[in-house]
Amino acid sequence: MMRLSKKLARQLCTLAFFSGAPHAEMNWQQHWQLEAESGYSQASTSPLFASQNQTFNDMALRWFPQTNQWQAQLVALKQNQQTQLRVAELFWSGEVKGKDLLIGKQRLNLGVGYGFRPLDIFSPYQRNPIAIQVEQGLAVVSLSQFSDADELSLFYTDAYLSYDSAAFAQRGIGIRNYRLTGHQEWQGLAYVDNQRGLNLGGSWITTLGDAWELHAESRYQQYYSHMMSRLDFPPLDRQAPIIEQQFANAWQTLFGMTWANLVGDNLIIEYWFDNRALSLRQWRAVTQLSRDLQVLGSQFDPLRPSQAAVFQGKNLVQHNLLLHWHRDLTDWQPALDLLFSPSDGGLISTAKINYEFSQGWTLGAQLRYLGGKNDAVYQLLPERYIGLIKLEARF
Repeated sequence: MMRLSKKLARQLCTLAFFSGAPHAEMNWQQHWQLEAESGYSQASTSPLFASQNQTFNDMALRWFPQTNQWQAQLVALKQNQQTQLRVAELFWSGEVKGKDLLIGKQRLNLGVGYGFRPLDIFSPYQRNPIAIQVEQGLAVVSLSQFSDADELSLFYTDAYLSYDSAAFAQRGIGIRNYRLTGHQEWQGLAYVDNQRGLNLGGSWITTLGDAWELHAESRYQQYYSHMMSRLDFPPLDRQAPIIEQQFANAWQTLFGMTWANLVGDNLIIEYWFDNRALSLRQWRAVTQLSRDLQVLGSQFDPLRPSQAAVFQGKNLVQHNLLLHWHRDLTDWQPALDLLFSPSDGGLISTAKINYEFSQGWTLGAQLRYLGGKNDAVYQLLPERYIGLIKLEARF
């Protein structure tokens, strides 16, 4: 069923007010985006999940209205047999006493990496999703001062107004400085919120000639949480199967390079480290415990899927290596992603191809494999293969 909250209704009334205003006076602009996909996922043999082969059919219709200093993104999403209406963004931006002011619900993307972005700390975002994704914004008040090569911003964020899950919600205040010097871009960020404490980070980008680009990104996080298993032998039935534990002092660091040529080939190589992810020893314990539960018999089957909660982190493994290639400048646009786990030989590969058969209309196909060596963490994921065809239209 369509669920419409009071908060969403108020936002829709605001949009309706602007859409009903005279277009000439309000400088009205808008565009639409349609996404429809149909796919199939093949289940893995993971001891953690009781997964099955599945088919899925998802659709999203996005509306991007803009008038004067207001912008919005309204999304009608049909996914997992449910239909939802979301105001992903709705904000006002303008100049006040020589400074830029932004108020409303907006997506904040501060990271510079491709496979992982340590500085995207305000809301979850998957860079290369296999399914339709709605980039949900959060409540923001931002005041920025610009110069010829510098930007200094003070901002307040509140994610409790945007997400139903407390896992994504935080409330905090921060300061950001961006500087452009020659062929280099620098960014510094300090942010404090009520869940993760102090966050300190920065990024750097430089270009070398016409073909090469280097980038780096890092963040320190004072507090973080992770779901951990509490199943011990014996007795299993006297303990909660999973518990959220709090930890301190986390680091995420990414280094990458990009190469491009004149015929449209683009190559990205990135390495990143995230010490919030479980270590290889901890993953071995999760795997062994799940296999022990299988051996004990069907009475322990309800406990086995509870171990899947440890997969909620942004990165499953601490060390990650990514190779990405795509070709553009033609109607046919192929791409390939290879995500390696050097510590255990895990691999996630995604091949896709898009074809623009008419202006604004694109037909695409994707195939993803998740696995690697027999004892790799990616072998524990619920799917082994995911394939889909997708139609996108912009008008």
